[in-house]
Amino acid sequence: MLALHYRLKTHGVVYGEKLRGNSIALKNVGNIRLGNKVSLNSYPDGDIYKTGLLTYFKESLIVIGDNCNLNGTIIHCNTKVTIGSHCMFGPGTKIVDNDSHRISIDINERRKAPKSNPIIIEDNVWIGMNSLVLKGVCIGKNSIVAAHSVVTKNVPENVLVGGNPAKIIKTLTK
Repeated sequence: MLALHYRLKTHGVVYGEKLRGNSIALKNVGNIRLGNKVSLNSYPDGDIYKTGLLTYFKESLIVIGDNCNLNGTIIHCNTKVTIGSHCMFGPGTKIVDNDSHRISIDINERRKAPKSNPIIIEDNVWIGMNSLVLKGVCIGKNSIVAAHSVVTKNVPENVLVGGNPAKIIKTLTK
């Protein structure tokens, strides 16, 4: 645990009280802010599902609210990824606010910075294992993303979504 705290501090990550976790992938060119009682776990010890917080530009920002559990979850951030409080992420989840590369047969065009749009995940969201959340998406509070889903469009509050692309399966009550 001390190794995690030391590593985060040396990479300029700001974090709250009662941070928990083990081995993570970390690249912080921008800014990363973690709330209180955040858990960053890689299972088993990162061999299969590694948790990672990766910012690629000075303007990049990852903000994670209080009481969040990232279990084998990778965040790739070019612009901004905001996660509310009380969120849970299953192993293999990937959150990517950019296209990773441009689509072109021209070599120079392909090497330009990819298109990016911020991602917002509101409070009390649960994202199932091996899901992918893509650029420009907002996931509304209290919503659940089923395992192995690909979220390409906004998700309203209080719904269960699933599939590729993710679609509303049902409205959640209590």
